[in-house]
Amino acid sequence: MTSKFKKWFLEGYVSNVEGAFEEEHEPGHKPHAWWKVMCLTGVDYFSTLGYQPGIAALAAGALSPIATFVLVLLTLFGALPMYKRVAKASPHGDGSISMLAKLLPYWQGKLLVLCLIGFAATGFIITITLSAADAAAHVRENHFVAHFMEANPIVWQVGLTLGLITLLGAVFLKGFQEAIGIAVGIVVVYIGLNIVVIVRGIQEISQRPELMGEWQRSLLAIHPTPAHMAIAAIIVFPQLALGLSGFETGVVVMPLVEGDKGDTEDEPKGRIRNAGHLLTTAAVMMSVLLIGSSIVTTTLISPDKYLPALAGERTIPATEFAKGTTIMLHPKKAKEPIFVVEVPGSTPLGTSSILAKEGEGTSEVVEKPVSVTLTVTSVSDGALYKLSAVKKPGVANGRALAYMAQTYLGETFGTVYDIFTVLILWFAGASALAGLLNIVPRYLPRYGMAPEWTRANRPLVVIFTAICFLVTLLFQADVDAQAGAYATGVLALMTSATVAVTIAAWRAKERAALIGFGVVTVIFIYTILANIISNKAEGLGISFLFILAILLISTVSRVWRTVELRVDEIVFDEAALQMLAELAKQPEVRFIANRPEARDAAEYSRATFEAEKDHQISPAERYAFLEVYIQDASNFSSSLRVEGINEGGFWVLRCHGVAVPNAIAAVALELQKRHNRRAHIYFNWVNGSPLSFLGKFFLTGQGDVAPLTHEILRRAQPDQGKRPIVHVAG
Repeated sequence: MTSKFKKWFLEGYVSNVEGAFEEEHEPGHKPHAWWKVMCLTGVDYFSTLGYQPGIAALAAGALSPIATFVLVLLTLFGALPMYKRVAKASPHGDGSISMLAKLLPYWQGKLLVLCLIGFAATGFIITITLSAADAAAHVRENHFVAHFMEANPIVWQVGLTLGLITLLGAVFLKGFQEAIGIAVGIVVVYIGLNIVVIVRGIQEISQRPELMGEWQRSLLAIHPTPAHMAIAAIIVFPQLALGLSGFETGVVVMPLVEGDKGDTEDEPKGRIRNAGHLLTTAAVMMSVLLIGSSIVTTTLISPDKYLPALAGERTIPATEFAKGTTIMLHPKKAKEPIFVVEVPGSTPLGTSSILAKEGEGTSEVVEKPVSVTLTVTSVSDGALYKLSAVKKPGVANGRALAYMAQTYLGETFGTVYDIFTVLILWFAGASALAGLLNIVPRYLPRYGMAPEWTRANRPLVVIFTAICFLVTLLFQADVDAQAGAYATGVLALMTSATVAVTIAAWRAKERAALIGFGVVTVIFIYTILANIISNKAEGLGISFLFILAILLISTVSRVWRTVELRVDEIVFDEAALQMLAELAKQPEVRFIANRPEARDAAEYSRATFEAEKDHQISPAERYAFLEVYIQDASNFSSSLRVEGINEGGFWVLRCHGVAVPNAIAAVALELQKRHNRRAHIYFNWVNGSPLSFLGKFFLTGQGDVAPLTHEILRRAQPDQGKRPIVHVAG
């Protein structure tokens, strides 16, 4: 790797080549106007317009506009104020994760963060792969190229998806400036196209008033009272909840939002205000577009056009076939809608068209029978008959507004709409990748659970792109197969945010806010539970795999990095500085490691006697005891505070850090840096299992201190002639 390429590739990461103390890095991205960042996060949020109206129509039927209105109410009066609070509480891009982490101390808090990052990784990674797969599917379905790709659909689907993911990664390797510029262009045009389609739909409805009458009759036939409508809307709400996606990304990328010149690290008021503008504008725009799109698509598109691909087959004896039979058709990944095909006994062999009607007790999306293709073949010399029935997906399935664009505005406009639908679906992964590039460097390196170079963007882009490749190959770029994991990851993060904000309101004794956010929390808990049940916990299982992978990688990294110096800075009080200066004048600078107990003159007198006896130190020499007090061993690094204490004539340097051997090594290296003296550090051996000591060091920052101190010094100071010397006796 050439130095020029290395500098470009690791931009944003400063390697500590001299073994000095680590610094707390912030992901280095140039801030941008809030509306530009809204476009970056909005490529995911607004891209749901491509499929949300179809999902609502399929789930709720004629109730779709009312169910969408419920979604909008929760967006504006639940999710929006909730995430504005999250933005205020964590303006540096920590999101709701940091709010929850503060509720639990020590390792419990770190474990919670890792689990939440696992859900975030699930949502963000699957957003990238699913959006790219959806974009690839739209390309394959375009009438200009569909005939080229019919022979090997899976190969084309996987190949196109991998190509789109590669292109997305290449954009982020180039830089955030380019990514935001592309996002702005795509979002502005895409929203403009949707406004044109919705306005054209409203114009069509106004010219054909009978359409509203038909919709009302269909609605009242199934849901005769407002109470019935409200209950039904609540029941189908979990299937529409992904229309809320994008809020978590909006707060995670807050470091990209430009604030005021007077903003400080502790009080970035301008950034918080502008982040509020971002969230509010996106929520209001999306709410208007969702309601408008739901009204026009439900009114102008017949329900059968929303149906997904359906399939079913049976193999039955010839005697049963002669009497007539039935076949149940259902979607590939869902329980409903279920259609029933009644096959007469006189049906000939071969392929024919036949009508299927929706089964009783299902969602009642389609009132009229639909046409399906039936294939009858004879097997086992006529003893058995195999019946297969299939129905291709409806022309509006997953692309309701695209179908309207082509139907009511012509093929040219429809093609332009398709192109920008593909672009926004492809680039929807940009907001997810931006979220990952902000959240991972903020937590994992700081916890010692990832290498320091992961603070740089480009290595992470390569890693995340490779993970997306793996996920795409495992799922064969199947959109439906990834939907459950996507929903689980997104809803888990949003549910955690509602819990965090509700607890914050409770602690602040804000009764009205507590009640309001408490209701929102209950709604989201219901939503994620309903989602998990409906997907047979498949999405939860995939999320757990991500969590286990993060826990494993984090543990290995933490063990591997545990013998780094792990000190951000070292702060001596005046007495400690004077002691170091006096010790530097001695023929040899000696530190005696002491495990504090009573911390009185008697203890130090006994320790002095043992040290002089075990290490042959002259009583005439001046030396100091080193003691380390652990603040929070779960933290990977921290500032090291050193106090100088004169206890009955004995000099003691009391250190407050995260690990005993690391603190001792840091003091010795600081002496060398300040006074150019090589320290001698004295220990006694302790009895016990090396593995148990390693585990104790990992969890509590203590253990077999002498060999660990030596290893830390060896790594921090490669020059053996300058390296402090470790002595061990006993």
